[in-house]
Amino acid sequence: MITQKEFYFIRHGQTDGNAAAVKQDHGDISLNSMGREQARMIEPIVASLPVKTICYSPLKRAKETREIACSSLIATHAEVTNLSECNTQIWQEMTTLGKQAKSTLNEPVYSFMQRVLKGINEALACHGPVLIVAHGGVHWAACCLMEIDHHDWMIDNYIVTHFSIKEDGRWTARKLNE
Repeated sequence: MITQKEFYFIRHGQTDGNAAAVKQDHGDISLNSMGREQARMIEPIVASLPVKTICYSPLKRAKETREIACSSLIATHAEVTNLSECNTQIWQEMTTLGKQAKSTLNEPVYSFMQRVLKGINEALACHGPVLIVAHGGVHWAACCLMEIDHHDWMIDNYIVTHFSIKEDGRWTARKLNE
């Protein structure tokens, strides 16, 4: 179970692989020029957030997004290995299963989801509110684990999302940009 503590999430800016819409393992690649511009575009939104800690994936595209989008924030920074992206096979299996994924997970998907759970809880153990800068697969897995309704589990690059808990104890998510 994900620790019930509000947080913010950014999916990294665009890479050449994202631009080509190629579903393949991209490894540890950098943002392209559009990705860097996207990170600059969300910097004012990020600057307005009450963030105390920024936790980020160790992959270049997430680190570069953090460096640009969070340049105005005075916050503690922490690299969290468990916030790394999944491989293409896991991504395809998760997204094919859709919102019923939690009940039909195979071993690789289950292992990835458990890693994301550990990574998010590691981030949420930090002084908050926390901002997580990571990947589309991490966002998808988090939404699945939190059983989020009325929110796209697959988000575009550079989307800033606020995750919070409703009075009934259920998670909710709201995009802060589009």
